[in-house]
Amino acid sequence: MSLLVLFVVVVLAVAVARLVLVARSAPALTAPPSPELRATARTTRRWRLAGLVAGLGVGVIAAYQGALGRGLLLAAPLLALCVLAGVLVGELRVSRPQGPLRSAGLAVRRVRDYLPRALGASVGAATAVLAVVVALTTAAGSPDDLGRAGRELFRRCSAATGEGHGPWPGSFYTVPLLVVVACGLVAAGLAVTRVVRRPRQSGDVGVDDALRRSAAEAVTAAVGLLVAVPLAGVGAVAGMAMVGFDCRPGWWNVPIAALAVLVPAAVALAGWCAAILAGPSRALRPAEPALR
Repeated sequence: MSLLVLFVVVVLAVAVARLVLVARSAPALTAPPSPELRATARTTRRWRLAGLVAGLGVGVIAAYQGALGRGLLLAAPLLALCVLAGVLVGELRVSRPQGPLRSAGLAVRRVRDYLPRALGASVGAATAVLAVVVALTTAAGSPDDLGRAGRELFRRCSAATGEGHGPWPGSFYTVPLLVVVACGLVAAGLAVTRVVRRPRQSGDVGVDDALRRSAAEAVTAAVGLLVAVPLAGVGAVAGMAMVGFDCRPGWWNVPIAALAVLVPAAVALAGWCAAILAGPSRALRPAEPALR
């Protein structure tokens, strides 16, 4: 367990270090922006970094303070929750356009126009799968030998014998997990709504839209971490517990095989989302030189 915590800490530390380096040496925007757009990019980037750094601290504390591995399960979702809070605060800190003359466009901005399609579909699917898996493991859980609800999977092998294995991702783990995930989804909804509806800054409309897409991508990636890491953890623990039964029925091999596929897929999604959060914003990448 301690090695797993150390691994998570190292990965997150590398991610934060990469984001700090990107923030310090961010290249110019793809088009000559107005001062308002430069201020918007700077403000949102700093608050996103602040959320990631705060999430790293909260995740480490949770991993070491939670009882019986519960804190370790909540570490990544709490990190994602802090990133979402950082994105939301950064968007709220963007000032309205100033000056005696201000204009407003008539174009309707929709949330779906700014969300990344492939990543958004993957995160949405992972969220739905997490809900199903958690519902099933919670319903199947039994109290352990100390009466803690949902920490063991018990099966009656015969009229006289039974077999139980734990830990099991039942209500002892899933109830606090669902609370954190629900808070994260609410924060994500508020953040992406603010990203789309905040007043448009003066200057290049394409750059302003690129900043919005970058923020929406960060929100989506944070939700991906919010659901993918606990999905991998719940799936791995449930699969190992089910494999340990000597009297397991044959049909159990179906969910065991499904979990064996699901866990690496969730890990891959988590890596994808972490790379997006730790990498440079697409809106801040230099424009490619024009061909002559």
